[in-house]
Amino acid sequence: MLTSRTIVAEILALAPDWKPIYDSLIADSGGANVSAYQLFDRLGARSIFLKCLALSNDSPQLVRIIKDEYYQPMLSKMLSSNQSLKRFWSQRRHDNEFQKAQALSLAAELSSKMEGVLRRHLDQRNEDGFKVLLPAYVQRSVHNAAVDYIKEEWQWEKETLQDLNLDPEQEDPRHCTADDVKYAPENRALSAEQVEQLNELRTVLKEMLADKSVNHEPLVVVDMMFGLALTDKSAAGRELTMREVCEILSLPGETQARKIARCQVLLDKGLDMIRHRIRTRMPSVAECWQADINVNTASRRELTHQLGLTEGEVDRLVAGRQYKTLDELSTSVLQKSGRLEEIRRNGAVAAFVPVDINSCTTRDMIDILGVQKDLAQKLTTLRPFSSFEDLTEKVKIAADLADSLVRRGCTVRAQSKEGEKRLDLNSCDLEGLLALGLPRFVSEKILRGRPFTTWGELEEYLTPESQVWQIIRQRSCLALFPH
Repeated sequence: MLTSRTIVAEILALAPDWKPIYDSLIADSGGANVSAYQLFDRLGARSIFLKCLALSNDSPQLVRIIKDEYYQPMLSKMLSSNQSLKRFWSQRRHDNEFQKAQALSLAAELSSKMEGVLRRHLDQRNEDGFKVLLPAYVQRSVHNAAVDYIKEEWQWEKETLQDLNLDPEQEDPRHCTADDVKYAPENRALSAEQVEQLNELRTVLKEMLADKSVNHEPLVVVDMMFGLALTDKSAAGRELTMREVCEILSLPGETQARKIARCQVLLDKGLDMIRHRIRTRMPSVAECWQADINVNTASRRELTHQLGLTEGEVDRLVAGRQYKTLDELSTSVLQKSGRLEEIRRNGAVAAFVPVDINSCTTRDMIDILGVQKDLAQKLTTLRPFSSFEDLTEKVKIAADLADSLVRRGCTVRAQSKEGEKRLDLNSCDLEGLLALGLPRFVSEKILRGRPFTTWGELEEYLTPESQVWQIIRQRSCLALFPH
């Protein structure tokens, strides 16, 4: 069995330029043994990915080590602490040893999948491929794996253990699983790398406040509103309101509204200063934490402050929405060379988004579909519309405007009639299915095979006649996590 030192030696033989990083870890630990995971964690996702790309012929050897010494330990820890899995296992009275064994087994399986994803990005030489090494990406994979595991186990119990001591009234355990990782904070793992980045960012902010050439007022506002305790005007964890900031700093203004507006300007300016400093001095942090901003739906504030677009660029971008690719901006919106790559680095993406005229906000009609304000208000009062033809007939819009709406993503999703509710195929009883007009043998087959996660899965299972399928699609729905 290979020791930790042997594995680290193998890594350094492949990447000798990582030796200084390893030495710094040894120094920080007081001479204690340093694991391969600690080395990978200190290096960061981008450095690891770029090294794999550079190694070429030796890349498979390093990827294998990454799977065993980076993915596997991280996944084991995340799966062992996953609250959805722990809740599921505790309900079945599984002891700690069983839980650990299951977590290790899931980690081994998932690490192989992660290895395959990493290899694919390396083969394609994808410049964003480093993201599959980020803890946040791994955490999302853990969440999805936990949901799939619970679903499969629960389905197996229903089909094979019906005569055993299963409580028939027990709630489907998937209902206790968060449908999005951001709603399950106990599942989020804050890696040592992220802690170091937060500390580094705090140091940078202190330096900015100590720099006499920098305008401190916007930074002080940020410090007070986020409770960073970097100045004597704030306390750790105590987030102040704009009104409180105005009073403490005695911001000028004839009315309270003007004072708050000035505070908002200072806040935006302070955040812009911090973003600029992060992008210039801490690019790895910017790349790891940068959220994608869809230019088709982003607000003017996001386009200006987060992507760094000028007012003229924002006006041209909004007027030309929507865009199928980011490259379309280079000729119609961005008139200076290099601007496209700049906003791409800032997190810009272009994803075409359908806008349902029956449910979208008036602001979406104006900013995404390009509708004039008075017409947007009129559409809001007249909706819902049964179809796009119904919209054009009621509002009497010109043909060129109708074409523009369609080009920019306008859709009309038909609304249910008053009191009408689609039947959930995953929870209704036999009588409900028969009331839809479905044949009995189809209804009974649905009861035996559910739950279904997608329409494709249901269609493949039933292979229904077209008339039956039309009834199902028009009058029912699939609610996988009913409440």
